[in-house]
Amino acid sequence: MSSFDIIIGGVLVALASFQIWLTVRVFRSRLFERKQKIMQAQLIWLLPIIGAGLVFTILQEEERSQKPPTSQLKA
Repeated sequence: MSSFDIIIGGVLVALASFQIWLTVRVFRSRLFERKQKIMQAQLIWLLPIIGAGLVFTILQEEERSQKPPTSQLKA
């Protein structure tokens, strides 16, 4: 087994781990309906890099918009 094979294997394991983590995060989210969650999971797994990146970005933006704005501290 060459070092190239080990690197490719590591990248594939990291990608699969990210997809699993993101899928779990989507289904635990309270921001979307069940049908939307299923569609996002399909996007994650059918388009691994692009779909996962897109769903990750959407989740980040939605969670930011749901948080109440923090007040700025006055010195």
